[in-house]
Amino acid sequence: MLQKMLKPASWVMILGLVIVTVVPANERPATGFQHDIEHFLAFALAGLTFGLAYAQSTRVNLLSAFVFTLALELSQIPLATRHARLRDFMVDAAAACLGIVIAHFWRKWIKDQVVTA
Repeated sequence: MLQKMLKPASWVMILGLVIVTVVPANERPATGFQHDIEHFLAFALAGLTFGLAYAQSTRVNLLSAFVFTLALELSQIPLATRHARLRDFMVDAAAACLGIVIAHFWRKWIKDQVVTA
């Protein structure tokens, strides 16, 4: 049941990340957090949600997160008010992958709890 709810939520988060990545910089919402923390939290939450929603293959999820974050960063190159930065890519990819890894271990821990109960 929870996994069914997380699937659309994860795609909404992905869409949200795409939107805030390509809109003009002055139209991007600001949280008040420091830039790297803002990126880290957004991508870690997206990775966690996606990792919980799509549990089939952690490796595929990790590779997808890497490619997605790279594509997002590269999509900013032709945009006049945005800047593609290696540092942003590294923070975003690390955060998304961390979220996926946490989801993997969470599912494993829950499964172990059910087996031992």
